[in-house]
Amino acid sequence: MRLSDYLREDLILYGLDANDARSALEAFGAFFEEKGYVPSGQILFRALMDREESHTTCLGHGIAVPHAGLDGLHSPLLLVATTAEPVAFGPPDTEPVDLFFVLLSPPGRQGEHIKLLARICRLAQHPENLQDLREATGSESLLEAVNRLDSRHV
Repeated sequence: MRLSDYLREDLILYGLDANDARSALEAFGAFFEEKGYVPSGQILFRALMDREESHTTCLGHGIAVPHAGLDGLHSPLLLVATTAEPVAFGPPDTEPVDLFFVLLSPPGRQGEHIKLLARICRLAQHPENLQDLREATGSESLLEAVNRLDSRHV
């Protein structure tokens, strides 16, 4: 399973301006709503926030994977985002986050959801490999960097 099978040009968010976890998750909800993927960014925000409150999605090394199941989707959606400045996200002793992989899946696709999370976690195990993503200069170069990283790893 490759991330590139789920990546879309319109689900790349370069230079997110957020101050904390709440504002980042609100921005993700608004982004998905603006793109027409969800009818309510507020409902998505609540689903992502509920997940974050029950267990952090921070992986360390400045990476987080907010994720949720969401009614009304036809297939999983993957958003890749970088921030303008690192965001306080997760427990107080966690390094601020500057790279997000936001995964949404419809009910009944839990197996696929878990496999995608596992893929993201495998790629994030080697934070030095994510430097290209952090050095991207725009949405297009961020998408290219994710595809390069994804193609290099089994």
